[in-house]
Amino acid sequence: MSRLWLMVHCLFSLFLFVLFTLVNWYQGSALVEDPFEWQYTAKLSKLLNGNPVIATADQISQFDYFIYSAKHYPVITLLMLGALLYLLISLYGIVRTRHVNTALIDSK
Repeated sequence: MSRLWLMVHCLFSLFLFVLFTLVNWYQGSALVEDPFEWQYTAKLSKLLNGNPVIATADQISQFDYFIYSAKHYPVITLLMLGALLYLLISLYGIVRTRHVNTALIDSK
């Protein structure tokens, strides 16, 4: 594949990853309005704060939004992970193409 085509794939996959990450973050922010879930979903907040109990919404970590979103909206989370995999494969293709082109230039 041409290098330009791989870069288009890489930019498209980066766009998808950022889009699905923002959607996940937004959907996970519903955790703030659901205090009954704090005990079961806000595991990272408990570790970061050092408290076994989350008392206010201000104590919830942003990372727990992603856990809440994965728990209640798994399709979007899977799409985000798929976009990340697509991005990594695209980056690998660019690096591999560059390495092959460099090896061909050095052999001449």
